[in-house]
Amino acid sequence: MTRHRPVFLALFALGLAGWLRAEEAAPAAQSAAAGSTAPLSDAELASLLALADVPLQTATLRASVGWRDNILLSTFAPISRAFARGEVDAMILRGHGDWQVVGFLTGDVLRFFSPPPETGGEQTWFVHGEGRWQHWPAWRVTLKADAFFQDAVIDLSETESLRTVVPTRAEGGFVTASTELALPGGFTLAPLAQLKRVAYRDFPGDYREAKAGPVLKWQRSETFTLAASWFEHWRRYDDRQEYTAGGRALPNTQLRFRQREGELRATFAWESGGKWETVLTAGRLENRDGASGFFDYDQDRGRAEVTWQRGNWKVIGSGEDRRMVYRIQTVGTGLTPPARVAEADEESLRAEYAWTKDWTLFAEGRHERNRSNETEFSYRANTVLAGVQRAF
Repeated sequence: MTRHRPVFLALFALGLAGWLRAEEAAPAAQSAAAGSTAPLSDAELASLLALADVPLQTATLRASVGWRDNILLSTFAPISRAFARGEVDAMILRGHGDWQVVGFLTGDVLRFFSPPPETGGEQTWFVHGEGRWQHWPAWRVTLKADAFFQDAVIDLSETESLRTVVPTRAEGGFVTASTELALPGGFTLAPLAQLKRVAYRDFPGDYREAKAGPVLKWQRSETFTLAASWFEHWRRYDDRQEYTAGGRALPNTQLRFRQREGELRATFAWESGGKWETVLTAGRLENRDGASGFFDYDQDRGRAEVTWQRGNWKVIGSGEDRRMVYRIQTVGTGLTPPARVAEADEESLRAEYAWTKDWTLFAEGRHERNRSNETEFSYRANTVLAGVQRAF
């Protein structure tokens, strides 16, 4: 893994301390959890589905202002701008008998003051629909459909031979089918299959992708959950070509990737001066192009997220590190040039204060850094913002 930043290490240490406290509290709840055979679900969605046949719909609006110091992700000449941002979240839930249907819409629109010619701002829209059927407590079937639209400055360098940071639009969608089967001992097995389509404007990166694999989850108690997943990805690009090992495009070829991805995630909660929840994740992804290997790389990543809530306050801190080592691509010249290596880290801290039942004040800071032994691939970006949220 990459050399972790101090913030990431602090979050990891705090999360480990929380795990130890969760282990101390686990025996009291362990017997109840061991006797449960119902499939696991996300905590928030589970609490909503407990309403059974009661219809539910919610909406949240957020408005904020902020500042970003590198809006074009530039290596040598960063441009900073103030911005205004508006966000909307809407959800609808319906349940009847063995069926539950969930749908939500998320929108995020950001506009810079005195924007540069390259970009006036960013926007992201995401629509999700999900149907669940569960006739027996130990088995559930789910079908999901998602669509998204993004207009932003995007860094696509990870799967490119040259630095590729472009203001562009991306749109696409994916369909996911999955099932969850409760097993003895608090285990849940959830295999899934997914089909995905992504298209870019003014950039030849359109692709189709299939994904399949299992998720194995184990819940020791209400305070501790461990999940392991393994996925195979098959990606086919519409217009990109294969390359030789020396970096030359091969005419009349079509680039394809096969990716293997594994992840281990631990989630635990405890109480000490408030309610705490910690999620620790470690993963590895292997990318192979099935040709000369020019685009082959191995990625290791780690992430820690800690949430603290007490009274009207809620604070969320997170840190993530990724390290990519390319197997064929090299940097520089000479008889034995070093392999291309890219590292990325991101840290964020968000604080919320529930002013009233419907109104919340919030502030957030975010730091991103990309580093590489190829200088032009490196940059930093910082964002700060503050705003207000209204729930309906």
